[in-house]
Amino acid sequence: MSKMIKAASAIALAAATSSVFAWYAAPYQPPVMTQEQQQAMVEQQQAFMEQQTKAMQEAFEAQKKAAEERMAKLQDMQGQYPTAPGFEPFAFPAAPAFPEMPQVPALGEYPAMPEMPAFPEIGRFPAAPAMPELAAPALPSSIQDRMKEMDAYRAESQKRMEARRAALKAMSEQRRAMRANRPFPYPTYGTAPGMMPAPQQQAAAPQDTQTSTE
Repeated sequence: MSKMIKAASAIALAAATSSVFAWYAAPYQPPVMTQEQQQAMVEQQQAFMEQQTKAMQEAFEAQKKAAEERMAKLQDMQGQYPTAPGFEPFAFPAAPAFPEMPQVPALGEYPAMPEMPAFPEIGRFPAAPAMPELAAPALPSSIQDRMKEMDAYRAESQKRMEARRAALKAMSEQRRAMRANRPFPYPTYGTAPGMMPAPQQQAAAPQDTQTSTE
């Protein structure tokens, strides 16, 4: 029993001592680096910066090389259509040269204001300048044949559509005539059978007098 009491007392004393040391002891202070340690850290940082700079330069050179190769490939492809080899290269008209800039006046000298052009009459405007003719590439024979087939199919479809429209129109007129000649032109909801009008009697067929006398 006394051993258990002593053990419990020792444990309580150790816990109290550790808690008191944690609360009232001096704060932790990191050890001061020596001159050699500081020099080693500086050299390590410099080596890391040099490595990063070298990696960035290599990446920039690789991007520059890829861009130059892509630009050279695009220059070689100018005037060609790799996706449509049957087409001829498109001829662009020559652009006019830019007008020369007027001479800058000396300090204190200003040119005279140019005359304003006369306004056109109401309803009359100057004609638009003619657009240059652009030479379009010739179409392959396969595309021309396909266009002819499409035109023929369009004409045939239009004929079928007109025939179907005429048939629907005739059917509509026939239904309208049947609706007009029926005995009950309008619905007779709520009327008794005796109140409904009698159906139209068909005209009797003419009988042959000779057969009747016989």
